[in-house]
Amino acid sequence: SDLSKRIRLLYYFGTALNEENFIKRSFIEIKNAIIKECTNDLKYNPSCTIVKEKNKVTLPLRVNFAGGWTDTPPYCLENGGKVLNAPILLDGNRPVEVCIQKIKEKKIIFESKDIDERAEYTSISSLQDVDDPFEPFSLQKACLLVCGIIPKSGGDLNEILDRLGSGFIIRSEIIDTPKGSGLGNTSILAAACTKAVFEFFGMKINENDLYNYVLAIEQIMSTGGGWQDQVGGVSKGINLITSNPGIKQIITKKKLNISEKTIEQLKARFCLIYTGERRLSRNILKEVIQRYVGNVGDNIRALNKIKELADEMTFALESGNIDLFASLLNCHLEYSKMIDSGTTNGLIEKIFDLVDDLIDGKMVCGAGGGGFLQVILKKNATKEMLHNKLRGLFPDSEIDVWDCTIDF
Repeated sequence: SDLSKRIRLLYYFGTALNEENFIKRSFIEIKNAIIKECTNDLKYNPSCTIVKEKNKVTLPLRVNFAGGWTDTPPYCLENGGKVLNAPILLDGNRPVEVCIQKIKEKKIIFESKDIDERAEYTSISSLQDVDDPFEPFSLQKACLLVCGIIPKSGGDLNEILDRLGSGFIIRSEIIDTPKGSGLGNTSILAAACTKAVFEFFGMKINENDLYNYVLAIEQIMSTGGGWQDQVGGVSKGINLITSNPGIKQIITKKKLNISEKTIEQLKARFCLIYTGERRLSRNILKEVIQRYVGNVGDNIRALNKIKELADEMTFALESGNIDLFASLLNCHLEYSKMIDSGTTNGLIEKIFDLVDDLIDGKMVCGAGGGGFLQVILKKNATKEMLHNKLRGLFPDSEIDVWDCTIDF
């Protein structure tokens, strides 16, 4: 069978016979198809060498306005995806930072300041072991494999480092941003790592390949995920991002033509609220995919509707109608709840209800259930008013407005 039939047959057998292995195989089929297609033209590179002493890449995070989940396999593979999102700065900074640097020792070192972890590798087999998504540096290992710096199996690390010219250290950090934020942390970090590695080793990469390499990295890590985070993280301004059906996703971006007046309104009325709670997307993603593959309830109808909302929100912003944009955000939130009942919870609903007099539009960030919330303020409301209200209502919590700007 083709991929679409195969994953569904496995899922249906698994649910009918109560055999979890069949359902796992359905996910493995998706994973293997993406890795094969996305890395088809990129093999182990036995001739690359280090061309820089040091290379640093910084990227913003992203906020999703519409179409989230439609960029996720297998929906996007079968229907194409459509997402409206934007890169964001926190406290005026790009929070995602990756620095790769030559060292004298014949080893590869990974450091992560935000999780306070460090690991040194002198054997190649430990670098090729990427099956555990909870291992602190599975992302960096998968990046080196996908970028062709080390082979997927076999080889000798000493010989590889001799050819490269030295050992190296990869330092990564997502600065002052909580895990499970809903702002695309993991995928954008993978994009920054991939970009940093290609530049450090003097290899060329175009943006579409970068997006697909990150897809492959996440499949190798068994975290899944779509393409909207990495596209949003390497783009300027608000973009309508689409892909056609197919295992290798070909991404098209349209930067919205928004007037200066509308941009100023967005800067004044768009806010991020941190809930103080974390919800990791890995398990949510699996549940959403299972419902899509199993054609459960209103899942597909909701996915198709939020795909349409990306076009409607584009029209609203390009015509300067922030009030319509806010109303469409509210619609998106309701459809998101149909896709995943955990999109909101008691705390999130309480926050939205208590600040309802100050906001016109509301939506979660990413998969929701925690992390950040996005709101559009009423015309007569200010960020300071929202901050004061939240601190008055939740004085002993982390719930508050964060300093956030869209990176135009």
